[in-house]
Amino acid sequence: MKPVNLMEVDCDGFKRFIDSFDHVFSDCDGVIWSKEPMPGAGKFFDLMKSLGKTVHFVSNNSLRSRQNYEVQFKAAGIENGFENLTIPSTAIAEYLKSVNFKKSVYCVSCPETISVLESHGFKCKEGPDLAADYYADFLQYLEDDMEIGAVVFDSDFKVNMPKMYKAITYLRRSDVIFISGATDRYVPLKPGVLSLGTGIFTDIVREESKRNPIQLGKPGRVFGEFAMKRANVSDPSRVLFIGDMIEQDVGLGKAVGFKTLLVLTNNTKEQMLDHQIQPDYYADSLGSLVPVIKDKAF
Repeated sequence: MKPVNLMEVDCDGFKRFIDSFDHVFSDCDGVIWSKEPMPGAGKFFDLMKSLGKTVHFVSNNSLRSRQNYEVQFKAAGIENGFENLTIPSTAIAEYLKSVNFKKSVYCVSCPETISVLESHGFKCKEGPDLAADYYADFLQYLEDDMEIGAVVFDSDFKVNMPKMYKAITYLRRSDVIFISGATDRYVPLKPGVLSLGTGIFTDIVREESKRNPIQLGKPGRVFGEFAMKRANVSDPSRVLFIGDMIEQDVGLGKAVGFKTLLVLTNNTKEQMLDHQIQPDYYADSLGSLVPVIKDKAF
């Protein structure tokens, strides 16, 4: 079935859409804000709540601090946004606690992920950020460290060859846990320009180590189920997941069994229709749906 344009649905069809879910899970970057808050996004969630829906947020972005997230939510007019937010760093920490992890974590991760893990009592090792100049000196990065019991990849924009050497070395031991947070292969830095994301490097380590990571970031099913658990939601078919990225957001929805709504803030309609993964619904933006909801849902 082709994606449905919610802007063109009649009143009865729109009410059926509203009645088809009880919970809204939404991405943040590109949906609620870009450099500035997206017009009308906060009002969209207010309307969802007035219709009896619960509202939660799920992002792949562990780079932001709690303070930064709170500022962004406040600017968008959203209350208690951070309290209802699931990101990879918190999922990773909760997972390691659930398996009673006691060893050290090798982090190819952003500083905020490391900070979150350390705040939960985990010992983290990282680096080096600078590599040796002569290739023969790279032998030092092939030395195993028996203290390492987990390798975590999550949005390290300073990833380099030494870090990948170390990660692959540690993952040769089958008892070392391999965890991936954000899997974004590309990031929307500038329209029409190729901007590589850190997921590219996770894929290289996965291929070379012949290990599949536990995906605690979108579009990993385990991450989606973790978000459901945090939100006290048990039935994925009653969740509407909103995002702007096809592979990460729509992919997560398909993996878990959510209904999916794609906002066309980083994709054109043609790109969406040409993609192998298709959302259930689409709209230009959340703000564009505000007058439609007022007109057709009340």
